[in-house]
Amino acid sequence: MGSLPNLHELARGKLDSPVHRPAPIGGFGPIKLPPQPPLLAHTNRRVRSSGHHHALWHDNDAILEHMTTYSPISCRSARASALSCRRRESMTSSAGTSSVRRLIAAVRTTPSGPRPPRKVILRHCAALLLGHMTISAASLPIFPLQAGLGAFNSHLGPLLLALLYAIAAITSCFATIIVQKIGTNLITSISHLVTTIFVGTHLFPKWYLLLPSYTLLGIFATPTFIARTAHVNVTATNLTIVCTDPEDSDENRRDCILRRLNRGMKLAEDMGLALGCLIAVVIVKMIDPPPTNYLEDDVEDTCGAEYCPQETYLYNETLIVPPIPTNPAKILISLLLGLAILAFGISCAFLDSRMKEPTIGSERLSLSSHFKSIKQSFQDPKLQLAAPLTLFIGLEQGFIMGDFTEAYVVCALGGASTVGLSFLSFALLQAVAGVTLSMLLRHIRRYFVVAVGFAFHACLLLALITWRPAGDDPALFNVISAAWGVCNAIWETLIYTLLLGLYPASWQGPLSTSLFWKWLGLFLALGLHGLVCTRLRVLGLASMLLLSVVPYTWLEIRLAKRGKCLAPL
Repeated sequence: MGSLPNLHELARGKLDSPVHRPAPIGGFGPIKLPPQPPLLAHTNRRVRSSGHHHALWHDNDAILEHMTTYSPISCRSARASALSCRRRESMTSSAGTSSVRRLIAAVRTTPSGPRPPRKVILRHCAALLLGHMTISAASLPIFPLQAGLGAFNSHLGPLLLALLYAIAAITSCFATIIVQKIGTNLITSISHLVTTIFVGTHLFPKWYLLLPSYTLLGIFATPTFIARTAHVNVTATNLTIVCTDPEDSDENRRDCILRRLNRGMKLAEDMGLALGCLIAVVIVKMIDPPPTNYLEDDVEDTCGAEYCPQETYLYNETLIVPPIPTNPAKILISLLLGLAILAFGISCAFLDSRMKEPTIGSERLSLSSHFKSIKQSFQDPKLQLAAPLTLFIGLEQGFIMGDFTEAYVVCALGGASTVGLSFLSFALLQAVAGVTLSMLLRHIRRYFVVAVGFAFHACLLLALITWRPAGDDPALFNVISAAWGVCNAIWETLIYTLLLGLYPASWQGPLSTSLFWKWLGLFLALGLHGLVCTRLRVLGLASMLLLSVVPYTWLEIRLAKRGKCLAPL
């Protein structure tokens, strides 16, 4: 280590000559060195890059003399500048940005104050999953029965659902601020109460009772979805804290728990739909007599792609199958109402008040900042490339609920039991495909999944155009419904993981805009029901599939090239 510099000599540093050294013993002050050779004569240049400056070393006596008074403190500023430049380069890299983004997400979702015990967290998680499954079983089977069969109000048919999704699309722009003002637990309980009212009004299906109930359910559709996602994030964070593993980092452990919880929530929703459809099939089979196909000879000429629903609306006497009789409908709605009441009781009794998103006073969004966030989400280039696929998800879900149910299942087979069986197979295969795909996304490229989904869905649409449905092969209807459930699981899993992977810390705005496009697609599919024949609707759906997959595939390829980390949730 070098000696400390001579402070007295540094104080007299205003001499004319640039280089001085102490005089020998007995001398009088510093002496001037002999003239030095030019820089290019005997110079060994070594450039040390530190971002913005270079150091030049000379192999001459002046440098050797300078090194005798060297101190490590003398170049501290240079080393600090070099380290700061390297740190900035690391922070601007894609890997560093992804790590910082995930760290911010973990910090924002980490609750302050006392940590709830593990038993409370597990009970809250079980209540969340069970409540979601029971409320799905109570409400979701009503949608295809009303959209495709007009089971509870044959005059309004799918128009009630079109109203529901139109209101849901409008309120999606305000959903984040609603959840912030009311709270996730209270939003969940209120939405279960609204769903209970929605199911109960079908016991007396008058238009003046159904319209308010469908409107209320549309208002709470997006806030419920956002509150449920917030519940999953908070539960994953708390489980990460209480479930310690010394061999795994906190970030990886939280991602793993978050994937499993999201997988469980989607599985609970699909199992709820399957349970509700199973109840509908059993009730109708036991009480309602088998349906009679009045136009059995003309099924192949009037059903399928050749079906034109406007003729049915103009001539009510040509209806092939009437809606569900009164007694089976009341028994079915009573059972579904019991499930809705059970879900409401679970949410009120077992959702813990400590399990909520931490909110800091300075981070609470005002109304203007909330609208600014929604506007930025609509203007985000990545979300704009994903918006057509989200719109297509709404269109294809509206098609399978309304057009496919009416033009294929009800027209060829008839009866509410066949609709229940069709959506039972739809829900079961969708559950299997969703769970399997969420695990496979960790090991395969996402754009490969897009290509498989596009090919599979395109083949289904081609089959619907060329297929002439007949009543002698009812199993084929269930196969097509199950295959459609697989395609729907592919698209929903891709969009949901894209949103939460790109925006782990600020997912509320992007999720609200994504739900807006999905609800808009459902509104268009159900609101325009009956205006054109089925063949034109299938062709339009195929065109929309192509127009939506192309920009989304481009987005996935760009993200893969940039090395964006999308956690498969």
